[in-house]
Amino acid sequence: MTSAALPPTVELAHTHRLSLEAVAAVAAGAPVALAAPTRALLAERRAQIEAYVATTAQPAYGFNRGFGSNVRDKVDPERLKRLQVNLIRSHAVGVGTPAPVEVVRATMLLRAQSLVRGHSGVRPAVVEQLLAFLNAGITPLVPQLGSVAASGDLTPLSHIALALIGEGEVIVAGQRLGAAEALQAAGIAPLELEMKEGLALNNGVQFTAAFGALATLRLETLLRTAAVCTAVTAQVMLGADTPFRADLHALRPHPGSVRLARWIHALMAGSPLREAHRPYAIDGEIQDPYNLRCAAQILGPCWQLAERARDTLETEFQSVTDNPILLQAGEHRDDGTPWGTWSGKMVEIVSGGHFHGMPLAVDLYGLLQALGILTSLTNARCQRYVDADRNKGLGPQLKWPGADRDLSDDPELLAERATRSGMMLAEYATAGLANWIWGQALPSHLMSLPTDSGQEDHVSMGVNVAIRAYEAMPRAAEALAIELAYAAQAAALRREMRHLPSRAAPDTPGAGKTPVTWYPIPEEARRLSPAGEAAVAAVQRHVPPVIEDRVLSDQFRALGEAVLVGEIAEAVGPFVDLD
Repeated sequence: MTSAALPPTVELAHTHRLSLEAVAAVAAGAPVALAAPTRALLAERRAQIEAYVATTAQPAYGFNRGFGSNVRDKVDPERLKRLQVNLIRSHAVGVGTPAPVEVVRATMLLRAQSLVRGHSGVRPAVVEQLLAFLNAGITPLVPQLGSVAASGDLTPLSHIALALIGEGEVIVAGQRLGAAEALQAAGIAPLELEMKEGLALNNGVQFTAAFGALATLRLETLLRTAAVCTAVTAQVMLGADTPFRADLHALRPHPGSVRLARWIHALMAGSPLREAHRPYAIDGEIQDPYNLRCAAQILGPCWQLAERARDTLETEFQSVTDNPILLQAGEHRDDGTPWGTWSGKMVEIVSGGHFHGMPLAVDLYGLLQALGILTSLTNARCQRYVDADRNKGLGPQLKWPGADRDLSDDPELLAERATRSGMMLAEYATAGLANWIWGQALPSHLMSLPTDSGQEDHVSMGVNVAIRAYEAMPRAAEALAIELAYAAQAAALRREMRHLPSRAAPDTPGAGKTPVTWYPIPEEARRLSPAGEAAVAAVQRHVPPVIEDRVLSDQFRALGEAVLVGEIAEAVGPFVDLD
């Protein structure tokens, strides 16, 4: 990457807010800097707490006492550094596959962000070591499993801290090597932990927050893509745009539903195909199935779940997560005795529960709920695509070239079509993906298990929720990709068909199902809205129309990757603002 192509530097400061987008930028490789005033603040507060502990000899958890259930164990001053190193070594017990590099980078940034708030009592050198790793492209190897997200993500954060002191393993340019070797090559000295600094590095839920942050951004992308899916599917399935009218949704103004309805209505605007069947005399339909008509009411709550997760995460990013936490001493202590010369200094050591992951767990679980709803909706539509009785003339399994009567009178064509399965099995794949995602939606945060000899008797398990939400995003993207492939195939079929199916035959009471007749449609009326055409073109770059049976697996995978990074949502950008 050239210097001109480097992303902007993210600056950490005790006065700055950190956004989800900034976290994603650093996760992807953006450099990070520490603001000079914040460095000075950290140094000043560190000097204050060092002086306080040294002169008062007050028992203080994490400073001169043991950890967890060892809280009553006094540690001699000459062993305080060893206490911190032993904490990190003993707590690095992670198992499972290594966490993705982007997640570990986000975790390191978020831990640094908490420390720069100035309430953990660490030296600037601790934050600078984290930033040095980020800027040098050195990523600690962190086994993914082993945290309960209660006394912080102790295990994964300990693996990060282990690398900072020159132990454990790291990943550099995709290669796995020893931390000491990587540090030497980069010219970075191992960090020497001092009083309280090991605890400050591993006592937060940034691993959980990192998975959650990246998952939340991806869910927002998937929901924008789901709006595109809905708009294209509604057009090719000869659905209506009226269920998405603003005046209709003003009568039930749930914010997510209003937003999704606005997007879908705008995405369908200017559709010749929609206008071609708008009159009842042509269409013969009174209302669409729920998968179209209720799309805004189904997807809107999913958007609100994503918004809740975003709000919770961004609150967390501006928070101090540690234990104990340093507060500014007032005039008197809780017991009424005066603070004296310590008044006004950051020396009051307060134990609390700011490391607990439940505030994150509850709203990160919403991401899994949203994915379950989203993929079940996608599967419902895919079922209709392959059903010749319900797909409005597109024929069984969307076999080329559809069921238009003028094109189906050819006996040779009919004989050849009989040998094909078309897109039959793609719908099966969406069913399997939806079911897999439902299986990931176990509410782990409701299943606490006590740890540390019962001292930590209610833990959040939020990290397991966050990991599954992150890992489920690509699967949901693949489900959407398959729906988009169906929609693009249907759009191609509509272009070939010279008629629309119509149920607008005269009503015959008691006659049962109204027979289908075919209504002629000119070529210029077979196009989608401008946004719909752009979406279909983007899809067809990865999955061209299925004229003859072929293997689709790799193409679906590629389209799923495009969906996940926002390629399809971006394709409609010139026509509709999905914000």
